[in-house]
Amino acid sequence: MKIIESLKRNGVEVVVTAEAGEVIGKFEGAHISIALSADEKTGVIFFGGFEERIKAGLAEHHVVVLKEEDVKNGIVSAYRHAVSKSDVVFASSSASKTADIEGKTVSGVHGPQKFTVIVEVRK
Repeated sequence: MKIIESLKRNGVEVVVTAEAGEVIGKFEGAHISIALSADEKTGVIFFGGFEERIKAGLAEHHVVVLKEEDVKNGIVSAYRHAVSKSDVVFASSSASKTADIEGKTVSGVHGPQKFTVIVEVRK
């Protein structure tokens, strides 16, 4: 799956499993989200819900469960799939990063410091 490579390029920790429920317990204290869809090429993941947006943005560690069947070929297809499931949609592709004028990068200022995606593949 290309999305695994895309996410890793964005600095995302990726776990591939057939049983996401068994893996989630390893991330105690993290905010857990279920992805609506994702773009295979860019690694952009779509989520739904206003409250979810707030919780995901304030989390120190955001863990996402992404089902293989929700990975789409193209950002437009992924977006359309997401809006078919929720009226409020937002996107993310990595942990929060920003750089100051001197180029020093800081994580977690505008969102999670750590971003993990559990890709649930078909058995």
